[in-house]
Amino acid sequence: MAQQGLMCLIWNGVSGGSSRRYALKVLSVAHQIGKSPIQIAIPNNTPQLLDLNMVRPTITLSLLLDKKITNVTVTGPTKGGSTVYKVPTKQDMETFVTDNGYDDSSKLTLMLLHEDNKYEQYEFAIQQFTMNLMPSKEDRYDSTLVMLVTKRRTGESGDFAQDSYA
Repeated sequence: MAQQGLMCLIWNGVSGGSSRRYALKVLSVAHQIGKSPIQIAIPNNTPQLLDLNMVRPTITLSLLLDKKITNVTVTGPTKGGSTVYKVPTKQDMETFVTDNGYDDSSKLTLMLLHEDNKYEQYEFAIQQFTMNLMPSKEDRYDSTLVMLVTKRRTGESGDFAQDSYA
């Protein structure tokens, strides 16, 4: 079972020596789903609504990132040939954000862990990453990671079901 506060895992979609798997110290997870219905104005009548059900899901993570290496690891789902996820430093996350883009050959993956050893999985692209160093927390950074994500599938194809691990 994941430790309290380490309920989010990310993976850069690569196997072998270039694989990066991180267990994030998460303060909060905000999941927003935007839609774009169209309102067609008709003179002297009620406007018509057209909803093509186009969705734009976004997940925002509020994180704590240590300044120093802690060597803390977590066990999670097998990705990239391993089940070990490292708690990243500020430098690790900065490198992850700048070196890893989303594409079909290396799909960035977010896993939200549940207490019953199940997890939800999303593919994502990073939209924004912010780090703040506060005077009262000089040993760590408050950070925000904004991700554009895919819809969580319900498991028809089996690859995005609410799977189990451990």
